[in-house]
Amino acid sequence: MRGRPATYFVIFSFLAIIVVSACENNNEFDLYGVMSCDTTDITWDNTIADIMQKNCVECHGPDISYNNVRHDSYESELIVVNNGKLRGVVNHQSGFIPMPFDRPQLPECELKQINIWLDNGAPEN
Repeated sequence: MRGRPATYFVIFSFLAIIVVSACENNNEFDLYGVMSCDTTDITWDNTIADIMQKNCVECHGPDISYNNVRHDSYESELIVVNNGKLRGVVNHQSGFIPMPFDRPQLPECELKQINIWLDNGAPEN
């Protein structure tokens, strides 16, 4: 009879470890390797300016602007939006120079956000 409390303690401790280790706060990426993509309220100010700053302004900004193309302001972005080149270059469509140049295509979510933004008339804010 004296061995039972120790046995119960070992079993209880073992179960507690299993329960605690099973209670993780995983996000979608941890669970499935996929990040969620926010496609709501996409505007230049809310979404697109950050994508351009991260991926394009290095070569198309105030300091360097290859082919006189800039992506550092809404006004300059409208030039490539209105002439149709933005959609073509970021989606690597035939007849367009794929951008970012000599780098992989933008992540799927960023492409989706840009295309939705263009489909919605490229709103500023």
